[in-house]
Parts: sequence; C-alpha cells; structure tokens
Amino acid sequence: MAIVAVVALAGCGLTDLNDLNFRVDGRLHFVSPEARSTVKSSATITWTMDDFRIAARGSEPPSRDAGHFAIFVDQPPIEPGHTMDDVAEGDLLCEGSSSCPDETYLANHDVYTTTNKSFEIPSIPNLPGSKEELQPHTITIVLMDTSGRRIGESAWELDVRIKKVGF
Repeated sequence: MAIVAVVALAGCGLTDLNDLNFRVDGRLHFVSPEARSTVKSSATITWTMDDFRIAARGSEPPSRDAGHFAIFVDQPPIEPGHTMDDVAEGDLLCEGSSSCPDETYLANHDVYTTTNKSFEIPSIPNLPGSKEELQPHTITIVLMDTSGRRIGESAWELDVRIKKVGF
C-alpha cells in the first residue's frame, strides 16, 4: 500500500510533502470589499493576516513563516515552490531577459506583489468574450517567501463583480 502511495505521489509534481495542506488555512481574512460585491474597475483590496511575518524579497533567508503577498486577478496562481518566472513561461522575449518578469511585466499580466495588507489593483479588464454587463472576477492571494518562491498551497480567493467598461 505504501509503495502505491509513493508511486501515485511521484507523478503529481510535489517535491515536498510540507506543501500539502489538508486543512483550511484561516490565517488570511478579507476586510474589504465584501465578497461578491460590486466594485469599480480599479479596486482596493484589504485583508488581515495572522501567524505570518511580512518581509520583503531578499530581506532575509527564506522561511515558511515570513515573506510577502502575490495577487492574481482572474487566473490561477503559480504552483507551490515556484517563482514568478512561471507567469512568463512561453514568452520568448521575457525568458531571454535576466530582468524579466519585472513588476511592469507582471502588472501587464494582472499579477502583483506587495508587502502591504492592502493593495489597489489599478484596473481589472473586461472578461474576454463576455457580454455580461456585471462581470464576475476572482482575486487570489498567495504567500511568497523572501526568495520569491510560493509558500505551500494555501490560496485565498475573493469574488467581486465589476460593471463592464464600455457597456
């Protein structure tokens, strides 16, 4: 039975069993806006965070207990243990540059990082192909360590609605 479990886990891309989270992670709580509320296309998201020390990238050796936040708008976050390089995967211009992906590149792909517990998303674009006047959007926050790697598999999602621009 143990051999079957090891073989099954070997093909799922996990490198560390500590990345598995078999419980709900209640450390992050959204303060505003309220879930499923209607917001403007530039929205300020505010949250609280327990049992995690905020530390900037490169400010100290990496650990699971300290780091910063990554915010993904309308897309899945990077995988546990991965870096923001995943956002640029397949983009030959970015992959060929040592400074890419940078903050501007990430923002152009609706991905942001911050050491604050509040962040203004400058503009949430219309959903491609959607004709709905009131569009559903998902904002996902994950934890990043000080080396720029995603910590564990915990992710917190906030669903909001935004009036379609140009409708």
